[in-house]
Amino acid sequence: MKRTAWLVLAFGCLSTTALAQNKISSELYKEGVALGNAGNVAEAVGKFQKAVSLEPTTFLYQLKLAYAYDMLGRLPEAVATYETAIALKKDSAEAHRGLADVYRRLRFFDFAEQEYETAGRLKKNYEDVFMGLAILYGEKGQLDKAVEMYLKAFKLDPKSHDAAFKAANVYWRMKKYPEAIDYYRKALALKPDLTDARFGLGLALKENGDTGPAKEELKKACDGGIKQACKHLLQM
Repeated sequence: MKRTAWLVLAFGCLSTTALAQNKISSELYKEGVALGNAGNVAEAVGKFQKAVSLEPTTFLYQLKLAYAYDMLGRLPEAVATYETAIALKKDSAEAHRGLADVYRRLRFFDFAEQEYETAGRLKKNYEDVFMGLAILYGEKGQLDKAVEMYLKAFKLDPKSHDAAFKAANVYWRMKKYPEAIDYYRKALALKPDLTDARFGLGLALKENGDTGPAKEELKKACDGGIKQACKHLLQM
């Protein structure tokens, strides 16, 4: 009976310790999220690291730590932590997409593409995957694929001025000026103060031979603080 009593007492202590540890790690995690949302990412990393040290098998803690490393540009650490998160939850589209983003920044394009494709299989119509692949293909010079991905992202979210603007930029690189004009205008319809899109529209109109509208757009971009727009305006 005495032995049984000691065993019960031991398990009771273990349970109490585990609960206390869970509570501490949970509070650290919440503090990290609050710090990250406030822009204090470096401080958030410290909180997430402590939460992970207490509960290394908690997927969410590993994922948030990986995000924070990524935001700080600590890319090797981000890769390792995303991989740990994926080992804990292989079907996390967010973790695979995050790992793909980091691989892309490190210019490991083949690995990045594989991770984006995995994320896309796990989560259909994942806009961030299309945007990430578009950047990847753009950096590789595969412009047809890049614009295809931006258009898919824009179709999913017709309010995304970013997808429209970046599609326009790729069309510009391809010297497809009518298409560039169309998507610069779509971006400006969604965000009229997007001065970079105004500048791009002016240049595309100029290349397309629409001199009058080009001058109007370049002047607006010049007034918006883009010095290169002022320079092009003076040359017309």
